Amino acid sequence: MKVEAHDPRNVTSVCIATVIGISGARLRLRLDGSDDKNDFWRLVDASDIQQIGTCEKKGDMLQPPLGFRMNASSWPMFLLRTLNGAEMAPASYFKKEPQKPSQNFFKPGLKLEAVDKKNPFLICPATVGEVKGDEIFITFDGWRGAFDYWCRYDSRDIFPVGWCSITGDSLQPPGNYGK
Repeated sequence: MKVEAHDPRNVTSVCIATVIGISGARLRLRLDGSDDKNDFWRLVDASDIQQIGTCEKKGDMLQPPLGFRMNASSWPMFLLRTLNGAEMAPASYFKKEPQKPSQNFFKPGLKLEAVDKKNPFLICPATVGEVKGDEIFITFDGWRGAFDYWCRYDSRDIFPVGWCSITGDSLQPPGNYGK
């Protein structure tokens, strides 16, 4: 199915994307005119994906993704061919992104499930290692620190324990470092 999505490498550009995979409540997207090296994941209610036609209704223009493989002058014809006869995600598929929490309630030691930023198709058991203001340090259970990262407390890449079970996403087992 086709959607409009912000190019994660150039967030001011709205592009055509194809849903090429689904895992629970997450969509794997590929920007049309790009290659498989730049696929990215979004929650189904992410505010940076929208129904085809939304950009035009707002008076904006769809853009080619960064690294568009053809000559820029061929973009209008590419867009026409891409959308002609394509299956487009209906409006009923798009939900409003939930409100962000008002403040950071995380504390070191709390357990959660988190996207592995180096392998974003994976969601793993994790622990809050540190908290500094609006930032939390995610440590992956059973793994050395190479995969750990800082993120905002309202990141859409962290989830409560049990989230994967509810959404049908696959939760990776913890590593066995130190066992």
